[in-house]
Amino acid sequence: MEKETYKKWEIYYNPSPTPIRAFDWVAIHRDYEAWTEDGVWVSNGLCVHAPNRKELLEAIDEWELENA
Repeated sequence: MEKETYKKWEIYYNPSPTPIRAFDWVAIHRDYEAWTEDGVWVSNGLCVHAPNRKELLEAIDEWELENA
């Protein structure tokens, strides 16, 4: 798994063996948190996915604009 940093996000390229490419790239913010509530997985939303690096960086920029 490759890893790099963009702004405050750690970026990973980790393609799965399935033919679905939408989740090959993931970015996780350094303040990301996840937990379970009543058996349901929840998070603070500081994680984005994309099929390629370019779209992932665009998703990070968009997320930061919307949540600034």
